[in-house]
Amino acid sequence: MKKFWRVFGWVFLGIFLQFKFNALYGIVFLENLNFHDRSYWVEMKMTPTDESLRVLKVKTTVHHSLGADYFANVYIPNQYKVLNHEPYAGVEKIEGYQAYKMNMKRKYRDVLAETNFILSPQAKEIASVPVKIHFENLKQRLHADETFKISTQDKQTKIEGPERAEAIYPQKLGM
Repeated sequence: MKKFWRVFGWVFLGIFLQFKFNALYGIVFLENLNFHDRSYWVEMKMTPTDESLRVLKVKTTVHHSLGADYFANVYIPNQYKVLNHEPYAGVEKIEGYQAYKMNMKRKYRDVLAETNFILSPQAKEIASVPVKIHFENLKQRLHADETFKISTQDKQTKIEGPERAEAIYPQKLGM
């Protein structure tokens, strides 16, 4: 009889712990759904280098995300050649732009990516053109950003825009 109660106790403890962790996961999920809005952040910085090359640092964040899979694609104008990445052909084509995939990684409630692009302008004078970023999941486009603009004047390439562009949406299931 002692052996029966010992086995029963271990089984009961296992079931209790499984329920406890599932309940905690459910509480965190509902707290995210009801009390936090989903934010999309884009940060870009331009670092000058020798000659006419520039390093464009792009950082994307989906803050308080519930979904499992998020993708961010950066569209850089054709007037700039990217030397350190190959164009990504698995997304929608936009006339006058090349698409590049961001490597999004989950970190607790956020999904983050940070990539450096080495740019070479193809002309001495390039008018201000937006750098487009699309946030998507497996079902739909969630957000499109065109806040930052890139231009070249006298071989000086610069990025125009705020320190961080942010868009906020209410949280919904399936987003």
